[in-house]
Amino acid sequence: MNGPGLLELLVIGLLAWVLLGPQRMADAARSLGVAWREFRGYRAFPLGTVGKRSEEEQLRAAAERLGLNTDGLGEIELRTALQTRLSKE
Repeated sequence: MNGPGLLELLVIGLLAWVLLGPQRMADAARSLGVAWREFRGYRAFPLGTVGKRSEEEQLRAAAERLGLNTDGLGEIELRTALQTRLSKE
């Protein structure tokens, strides 16, 4: 079964805007964004390993927060990229 199409999403958005108003709609969108960010953070941990991150995972998270592309980089390359980026700032 297919999900909602573009027209259905637009109708839902319009109804939500009419019912909530522009200010509460912006607050709701902001709350959804915060919740999604938190969800993405928890998704990185398998069950039972919350709080246990390897050093490479910590380096990768720091590099991504700085906006660096971490695809295919090992721990040494991550350290080098972070040092280069931080020395420029």
